[in-house]
Amino acid sequence: MTDFYPLRLEPQLKEKVWGGRWLVEKLGRAGKVDAKLGESWEAFSGSVVANGAWQGQTLGKLYSEYGLALGGTVAQNYPQFPLLVKFLDAQENLSVQIHPDDELAQKLENYPFGKSEMWYVMAAEPGARILYSLNDKANSQAELAAALKNGSILEYINSVPVQTGDVVNLPARTVHALCEGIVVYELQQESDITYRLHDWGRTGREIHHEKCLQAIDLANRNLQVTHPTLVKNEAGAAFFALAANQYFDCNLLEITGETSWSAEGRSFGLLSVLSGTGLLTVRDNGFEQEKLGLGDTFLLPAHLSYVFKATQPTEPLRLIMATAR
Repeated sequence: MTDFYPLRLEPQLKEKVWGGRWLVEKLGRAGKVDAKLGESWEAFSGSVVANGAWQGQTLGKLYSEYGLALGGTVAQNYPQFPLLVKFLDAQENLSVQIHPDDELAQKLENYPFGKSEMWYVMAAEPGARILYSLNDKANSQAELAAALKNGSILEYINSVPVQTGDVVNLPARTVHALCEGIVVYELQQESDITYRLHDWGRTGREIHHEKCLQAIDLANRNLQVTHPTLVKNEAGAAFFALAANQYFDCNLLEITGETSWSAEGRSFGLLSVLSGTGLLTVRDNGFEQEKLGLGDTFLLPAHLSYVFKATQPTEPLRLIMATAR
C-alpha cells in the first residue's frame, strides 16, 4: 500500500512580455535578472514533486498511476489532471482574450477541455482596472465582427475597477483582460487555449478574430466583481467560498490558531499560501509536518485529513484551497 502524503510542488516560471518582478521580489521566486516574469505555474499535470518518496515525479504521471486513490472520486470524470493554478503578475495589459468551452475546444482544437477560470486579486495598484465581459452596446455577432475589423472592439467591453481581495469569475466564452498593476491567483481548467481579440499594438503574436467570434457568448455581459467578507468559526478560523462551478470549487481560509480540513475522498486539494506562516500535518498516518510559507503550493491527496496551524502571531495564515468537481 502506497503511503500518500502532501505533495509540495515546484513552481515553474514563465517569461511574458507583460510580466514584471513581483514574483521574484515579493513571492521569492528564483528568476533571471531583469527577466519579465508573468506567470508562476503552481499546480498542473507537469508540476514536479519536491518532497518525499515521489520527489522528481510529475503530477500527471502520479495521477494516471494512482487515479482514485490520489485524486478522489472526481478522477472518474477526468482522464487527465483537470486543474491548473498560477500566480500572475501583470505589469502591462494582457491581450483582450476569450477561451472556448469544452464543446468548442473539441470542435476547433480537438482538445477535450475548454477553459473556465477565476482570479483572486492578491495586489492591485490604485486605480487598477480589468476588462470584464461585454457591455450593453454589444447586441449581435455582426456588430462585434465589424468592431474587430475596424479596431473599435474595446467600446463593447466593460472596464471595471478592482482592488486587493476582489474575486473575478470567468466562465468560458467571456471576453476579458487582466490589466496593468494587478497580481492574481488564478484557478482554471487545465487548458491553455486562448483566442486574442486585441493586443494593444503588439506585433508578432497571433490574433484570432474568426475563432473569437465563434467563442463569444453574448449572454456573458455586465458580470460583477465580488469582494468576500470572511466569516469566522468558533475556532477562530475564517472561511469564504470564492468560486463554485461545474469544474471546481475555490475557498479562502484565514487561520489564527488551527483548523482541520478533509475532502473525505471526493477530490484532491490544491493548497496555496497567500500570507503568514504555518504547519501542515496529516491526522493518523505518522506524516512529518510540512512548513507553510508565502507562495507554497501543495497537492493534498483526497482520502487524508489535514490540520493547518498558524505559527506567526502577528499575521494570520491565509490559504486558498481548490478542489475539482
